[in-house]
Amino acid sequence: MTLQSPQVLPLLLIILPLLVLIVWSFAKGRHEIVRLASQWSEDEVTRLYLVKSFFVALGQIGFVVFAILAAADITLGEVPVEEDRSGVDVAFVLDLSRSMLATDVSPNRLQAGIDLIRAVARELETSRFSLVGFKGRGVTIVPLTEDINAIDTIAPSLSPDLVVAPGTNLDAGLREGLRSLPDSSFASRVLVVVSDGEALDGETDETLSRLRSAGIPVFSVAVGSAEGATVPSVDGTPMVDESGRPVITRVDTRTLADLAERTEGELVRLQGAERELRSLIEALGENRETEGFRLQPRRRYRLFLSIALLALLTSLSVRIVRWRGMF
Repeated sequence: MTLQSPQVLPLLLIILPLLVLIVWSFAKGRHEIVRLASQWSEDEVTRLYLVKSFFVALGQIGFVVFAILAAADITLGEVPVEEDRSGVDVAFVLDLSRSMLATDVSPNRLQAGIDLIRAVARELETSRFSLVGFKGRGVTIVPLTEDINAIDTIAPSLSPDLVVAPGTNLDAGLREGLRSLPDSSFASRVLVVVSDGEALDGETDETLSRLRSAGIPVFSVAVGSAEGATVPSVDGTPMVDESGRPVITRVDTRTLADLAERTEGELVRLQGAERELRSLIEALGENRETEGFRLQPRRRYRLFLSIALLALLTSLSVRIVRWRGMF
């Protein structure tokens, strides 16, 4: 059993104030019923009101609990799904850290990476693309689409300022790239990480295991040179360290090579990357069977939503239907 949206589970804390409200409502309602129903004994009225209130409260709490569980999108078990495996879904995961503004690649690393992404997307037919940027967190900039113009339109605004979170969290970028590729897709799926590989952080083991088990390779594109270059600050002057010396950034392929190796992907150098990436992605689509089956998690939100609606209906019915001709 897995939770596709575990972030909604804290909403279950709503039950605590709901219980307080139910107890307060019961006490107030009991007092009013006893005052108005003077022709019946207080014990009889209290007992009947207590029973009805219990089932009303049970239905209300059940509705809240199962509605939240439905929103959590619980999956349990797997179901085989027939699929047509033609085409490739590509998530471009672009490093937006400030070191990508280094000019050891013309005009700079970031622009060279953007140009590469646009060129590869234009050359691949029957493919869909998403674009994810990452620094301290990952952000889907262009959701999965067949429209290459979407990437062309957003390209001029891509910069380190687009993501305000500091750092260079590679795992955040990988997770966001994976989220941008729907599980329901029948196409082959691949992540293309474009980065200089420098100062990458974030624990990637779990995400890489998910990618490997899902058959999603990572093609890493190393952008930059071994000689390196200075990192421009916000005002354009070179950044300096604590001793006042310019900060030099150099391409680091170790982490990028590890991504590719652990997901059965490839490490690609920027020079000649367009042709090589296109060949790798096309081969990924051609090497798979055009028809087949895959196991897809069985989503159970409909079951929990049905129970929630039944609980709500029960609560309303108990409140509305008269018992023993009294209320």
